[in-house]
This record gives sequence, C-alpha cells and structure tokens, in this order.
Amino acid sequence: MQKNRLTAVVGILILLMSSWAFSSPIKKLTPRPPIYGIPAKTLPQGKWVFRGYWILPQFDKMYNSAKNEMVDIPSSLNFTSNSAILKIRYGLSNRLTAIVNLPYVSKQLEKPGLKKSGSGLGDVIGALLWKAHHNRQTRFLYSFLLFTKYPTGVADNLSAAELPLGTGSFDIGAAFLPEKEFGKWDLRWSAFYIARGNNKKDVNLGDALSFSSSAAYNFSKKFIAEGTLLYKRTGDNSKDGSPIAGSNAWLLQIIPGIQYRIAQTFLTQLAMPITLQSKRPFSDTYEPWIGLYYLF
Repeated sequence: MQKNRLTAVVGILILLMSSWAFSSPIKKLTPRPPIYGIPAKTLPQGKWVFRGYWILPQFDKMYNSAKNEMVDIPSSLNFTSNSAILKIRYGLSNRLTAIVNLPYVSKQLEKPGLKKSGSGLGDVIGALLWKAHHNRQTRFLYSFLLFTKYPTGVADNLSAAELPLGTGSFDIGAAFLPEKEFGKWDLRWSAFYIARGNNKKDVNLGDALSFSSSAAYNFSKKFIAEGTLLYKRTGDNSKDGSPIAGSNAWLLQIIPGIQYRIAQTFLTQLAMPITLQSKRPFSDTYEPWIGLYYLF
C-alpha cells in the first residue's frame, strides 16, 4: 500500500512537470543559489535545476547513554555513513516550484566481532515551494515550503549484518524562508518544523525543529563565498505514549562554503560544516560536502 501511494505521488508529479515542460522561452538567468539549504526564490515556469552533492562525514564522537554525554569513538570502533543526493527542482509556475530529493546512502559499522553495512536508496523527499511575497525594488522576498518524507530507505526486517538506510517513518513538515539581497550580499534565513511519524516498530519519532541564518558575498560573477549558522533539534521518541529517555538529539554547526561558476548556469560547490555542539548517536567535527548545480 505504501509503495502504491509513493508510485501515485511520483506519477502525478511527473505529469505536472510534463504539462509545463515546453512553456514559452525565458531569458537566460544567472542564478546565485545557496550552498546550504533551499533558496526562497522559486524557478521561472518551465525551468529545471539539477543539483547533486556528496556528503562525507568524519565521525569521531558518539553518545554514551551511561554518562549522558558525547565521548570519543574508541579506536576499536569504526562508523561511516556517506550520502550522494540528487535534488531536482522544476518551475510549475513562476511562483510554485516542485522539489524531489533522491538520496543514495552507504553505511558501515565495524567493531571486534561485529560488522554491519548497508547501501541503497534512502528516504525520498517531495516538496512544493511557494513564493508568497517578492518586492523587486527592495529585493526582499519570502516563501513557504511544504514537504513530505517517504520511508523508502530500508529500515525494518534487517539481518544482523545490515544497517538501516532510513527512519522507517512518514514525515510531513513546513518551512518559512525569507531572503534579502543588496549589492553583492545575499542574506537568507529558514525555520523548519517537521512532524515525524511512527516507524515499523511503532516508535513515535520526536518532532524536529531547524533554524539557519546565512550570508553570502559575491566577490565576482564567478566566485561566491558563504557562511551559515545552523541549529537542529528533535524531541524524545516515545513508545505507547511514554518518552524514551535520552532519545532526543541536537546539532549546532557553522558551515563555511564556496562556489565557482563554470558557466552562466553551471556551478561547482564546496562546503565544510563544522560541528560546535551536538548530541547524536554518532557525530562528526567535520562533514565535507562537494557538489554541482545546473539550471536550464
């Protein structure tokens, strides 16, 4: 049933995209996209963005429930979780953009006497971005985002040698995305709320909040530098209405990044998120990203 719902949603999205795919010509754009997060700007009708990036975290901390704190990962344990993500955006109209995120996840956990791994499709995200306000004179705008996450990543009925590739829950969320440009500066903010559902073990995952503030400086038409401050938090998971102690999580990062314009609508992007504070099962001090962005 769940697969049928996902197939129907994807099919409807493809039909919507196809109906607008051959709209009237639009002048050539020179995008100034963010490195981190979703831009408040919607795409012109009929335009596409393909963005792919690779996340290669360097895990060096883990949560110790007995001490209720993050500790160094022991030398006898090794955990990796790398992701390759394809983000597709399409302008359904000048004020409405469809978004699909397709992640490929590869995980491995090794310690004495135990080795687990997993790789494949992670949880797919589908979203709609609506531009609610745009003052062209002051170059200020804000948009709203509505998105859903589908449990397409294998997360249940795992063998002793497998790791989950998703949360196993269907989630829904919304975001408010203001953006301001002046001169060579781009200022962006975001506020997300995510209502997370139950996984296959009937554990209700705690809802999530996320806030970010970004500033980008366009040194030239080709070179852009950016810095983002990001805060994320999830509440305790619960089972049968009772909270599971210690299952909440949070993350505070600063994310410096740069991007270089190879062609007018083709950019390469590099970011190095640095974790300032966290409480997660596994955490990293550095989490390099490398990606490509193409608009046509």
